Amino acid sequence: MKNRTETIQAVKKRYEDLLSILDERGRRLFAAAEARALGRGGPYIVEEATGIARSTIIRGMNELKAGASLDLGRRRKKGGGRKKKLSITPRS
Repeated sequence: MKNRTETIQAVKKRYEDLLSILDERGRRLFAAAEARALGRGGPYIVEEATGIARSTIIRGMNELKAGASLDLGRRRKKGGGRKKKLSITPRS
């Protein structure tokens, strides 16, 4: 197995290569998949390589484990995001 520094550099390179095309969820799942592949200590190494918080990486690992998915074309779960102005303050 590579030493720790080489592993961090390899993860960092892959992350930088994909960063421009990944959204928030994609970054989280990428980091989670890398951490799972590394095994014990994986979240710590990925955190150091990417700057993504360990809690976010672990949340992504839980999503991968659960097999959770969104509808195609959606970025957030149904009901997520800001409410429409009319639903907050109805017209009189």
